[in-house]
Amino acid sequence: MINPIIIAIDAMGGDDSPNKVIDGISLHSEESKDVNYKIFGNKELIEPIIKKNNLSKNRYSLIHTNQTVQGEDTALSAAKRGKGTSLWMAIESLKKDDAHAIVSAGNTGALFLISKLNLKMIENIDKPALSALWPSKKGMNVVLDLGANIECNEQNLVDFAELGSALYKSLYDNKAFVALLNIGSEEIKGTEILKSAYKKLNNLSNENNFIFNGYIEGNQIMNGDSNVIVTDGFTGNVALKTAEGTANFITDELKKVFKDSILG
Repeated sequence: MINPIIIAIDAMGGDDSPNKVIDGISLHSEESKDVNYKIFGNKELIEPIIKKNNLSKNRYSLIHTNQTVQGEDTALSAAKRGKGTSLWMAIESLKKDDAHAIVSAGNTGALFLISKLNLKMIENIDKPALSALWPSKKGMNVVLDLGANIECNEQNLVDFAELGSALYKSLYDNKAFVALLNIGSEEIKGTEILKSAYKKLNNLSNENNFIFNGYIEGNQIMNGDSNVIVTDGFTGNVALKTAEGTANFITDELKKVFKDSILG
């Protein structure tokens, strides 16, 4: 393994790039002294921001790219013209063992497709999943899939349970408790795919890296009794956006109340 850890960065992905990306690298470099960065993007735009942030020259290398994957690009169009883009080249550096991880804040669909074209899947895993950390009463949950796969079969859901459990344990070094997101907690509820996945996960519980807690409803995600929540990408994305919208609504309403009480 290369020492120190090297992270490949797509500096041109996401809103207000490369400004926010380079600012983020600068903050991370202060906290993580054992990490260096391979930055891919437009040198003319990036170098002044690096200079402003006083990023040490021995902590990064900058690889110039002329092309960028845009947020409005489809995954397929991005992949077709992608070999000269900052995203493609960052992922390719991982393929070549020039980096240990790749980070991009850009087009999610393009990130998944180009990654799948360049990198090997874990053996016996058919589909990658998009995961996120979701707060609960007892810490953080890993929730997946959040939009990478609209349709999933029962084996995909079982795979996501394995992947999510491995991620949770790597982050928190605690036992993973898996639950399937469903419209009810009873075994008779849900689609045939969910019922089949339930049986498989129940048989795997305690034999692998997790304990299966059964079904969970959307209003129980933040209870914390289960810390790995598994669902298909369609349901997961709707749940995530609903939670985000609800949080924003409550925050905006509270601001109005406080503002009115101060002015009143």
